[in-house]
Amino acid sequence: MTLLTLTLVGTAAEMGRQHGRQIAHLRTHLVQVIAQRLNELHHLGADEPAAVQACLDFLKEGDRPLLAYLAGLSEALGIETRLLHLYTLSSYLRDRWKARQTAPASVSSLEDGCTVWAASGPATVDGRPLLVKNRDYHADHLPLQMIACVVPTDGYRYMSVGSAGSPEVFSSGINERGLAVADTHVLSRDIGPGLPRFSLMRELLTHHDSVASALDYLRSVIHMGAGTLMLADASGALALCESGHRRCGYALSDGETALVNANHFETSALAKQWIDDEPPPLRGNSWGRHRRISAAVQQCWGAVDLAWAQRMMAAHGSPQEAICRHPLPGHEGDPTVLGGGTISSVIFLPAGDAESAAPTFWLTRGAPCQGPWVRWKAA
Repeated sequence: MTLLTLTLVGTAAEMGRQHGRQIAHLRTHLVQVIAQRLNELHHLGADEPAAVQACLDFLKEGDRPLLAYLAGLSEALGIETRLLHLYTLSSYLRDRWKARQTAPASVSSLEDGCTVWAASGPATVDGRPLLVKNRDYHADHLPLQMIACVVPTDGYRYMSVGSAGSPEVFSSGINERGLAVADTHVLSRDIGPGLPRFSLMRELLTHHDSVASALDYLRSVIHMGAGTLMLADASGALALCESGHRRCGYALSDGETALVNANHFETSALAKQWIDDEPPPLRGNSWGRHRRISAAVQQCWGAVDLAWAQRMMAAHGSPQEAICRHPLPGHEGDPTVLGGGTISSVIFLPAGDAESAAPTFWLTRGAPCQGPWVRWKAA
């Protein structure tokens, strides 16, 4: 099936309206997905008006383009802006609720996983960098998956991978200068009103052309927290930002190892803020995926390339180490608890490939073990 591709040009509000018009055929499904998320929040009691308003108050000062984008999207789709705000903030609100529980919550799932890694220099066949992500997310987002070709009024052109009905950089992306970024979710105690990862990624792709510049920006703003951002640029520089509300942790490539992250924190700044609430069938999988990729890159040092990355991201195994993840049977009689899996995989080549020196990427819609991989030019 052809992946939905949006073209978004102009101001934030204009791009939001364009987004809405171009996904009109998905409105019915999107409305159902929004209703399900908001019903889940309400059932948990996680949709506290004060918490929502605190986020919106921050965004009115810290990210007006996001609110303008959502307003345009709301107008074009005929969906209440209030509902889009709640839906867009649903992950944060759910995490906030879970972080306040005195015992592990019973609503864990496979759906917010993701595995990301980056390598360059002596690790790769040609010295060129790669940034790679398997997107593990809600199964109902599979038909919503999209690529956005974005031409902002002020800034670099970029392409992003995300979901129809969500902000334009909702999972990963790469700009015309070769800066690439991909996120993962981490359940954390260190969260609060700030810039969410999709806002941070949009700003990075719009106004930054190097890892060094991106890090300067990330260190200068208040984050919402609850995740990580992996960065790579055309020069081969790599970095990882563990995003917290009060503190962030950073790891830079030393040329001797790849950078790998999944769904836990490792830096001293945030390691103790991670909440491990995985259900028994999946317990330890974030560390397991991290160890598997780290070991594989070291074993194949100097031989990592596009084909190697494609095989790696399609690798199966036990629930604790599978990189390409598929729905698992539920536990305690609930078949829906572990119902997500890998819904796409992307390999960014910030310095281009054998065919072109321009930034490129390869993408699968659905599980990478099933393919096919499709090549895209980012500029």
